[in-house]
Amino acid sequence: MIQQFDFPVRMLRAEGAIVGESPVWSQREQVLYWVDILKPALHRFDPASGQQRSWTAPAAIGSISLARNGKIVTALRSGFHWFDPADASWTLIAHPEPHISHNRLNDGKTGPDGAFWAGTMDDRADKQPCASLYRLAPDGSISAHGNGLVVSNGLAWSPDGRTMYHSDSRRAVIYRYDFDAASGALGPRQVFVQMQPEWGRPDGGAIDAEGNYWGCGITAGRINKFSPQGQLLGYLPLPVSRPTMCAFGGADLKTLYITSLTENMSAEELAREPLAGALFAVDMPVAGTPVAEFGV
Repeated sequence: MIQQFDFPVRMLRAEGAIVGESPVWSQREQVLYWVDILKPALHRFDPASGQQRSWTAPAAIGSISLARNGKIVTALRSGFHWFDPADASWTLIAHPEPHISHNRLNDGKTGPDGAFWAGTMDDRADKQPCASLYRLAPDGSISAHGNGLVVSNGLAWSPDGRTMYHSDSRRAVIYRYDFDAASGALGPRQVFVQMQPEWGRPDGGAIDAEGNYWGCGITAGRINKFSPQGQLLGYLPLPVSRPTMCAFGGADLKTLYITSLTENMSAEELAREPLAGALFAVDMPVAGTPVAEFGV
C-alpha cells in the first residue's frame, strides 16, 4: 500500500525563486547552501537565525558542492568554477561542453569517490537528447559517463556508496548504476523507476539512512519515496506543484530541505500557489545519508 505522509511542511524563505535548486547542508557550519539557477545567485541560509546571505553568480548556476578546502565547486553555464566565500571570487576550473552553446550544466553532487558529478541539459524550448553526465575529478580533469540525455538530474548515492542514482527528467526515468567508490567507475545503466504521470517528472533526489530514494516529483507537487528496489512506498504532498530538489540537513540530518520554482508559471498559477519558489523544511522520522565533500 502506498502511504501518503502527513509530515508538516514549513516555509523558511518566501523567496519566489525563478529556479530554486541544489540545497547542500554544511555540517561544519550548520547552514544550508542553495541556488537560484536563473537569477542567478548562490545563497547561504542559517536556520538558527533565519538569516540569509546571497552572492550573484556570473552565469546560470545549476548546482554546487562543498569542498574540503572550504571553497564551493559550482556548475555554471560557463563551466565548472570554484567559488570562494572569503572574497566572493569565481575561478574557472574547466568547461565540459564549450562547443555546445545551447546546453548548460544542471544537477550535480559529489559522490563517495570525492569527485563532483554533474550533467548538462538542453536549454532550448524544443529540448533534444544532446546532454551528458560528467565527472569532475579532484585534480580538475573531466570525463564523460553517458550521453544522449535530455535533462540530467537526480544524482544520489546509496548509504554504502555502491549504487549511484541518476535521472533524465524529460524521459521521466530514474536510473541506477553499480558504483566503485574507489575509482568512480560505473556499471551498466539500469532502469530503477519509470515514473508515472501522477508521480510527476523526476527532479532532484536524496537518500535516507535506510537506503530509500526521496525524489521531487515536479509538476505533481510531491516528494516520492522509493525503496532500494524501486518500489513506490509513499509520497509527501507539498504546498507547491513544482518542487525541484530535496536534501537532508540539520545536526542530526533529520530535516529535509526542499527548493521550488516559479519559472514558466502563469499569473493564474502563481495566484493559486503564493509559495511557489519558496524554500521549505520538513522534520523527518529518518536521517539522511551524508553527502560527500569535493576533494581527497
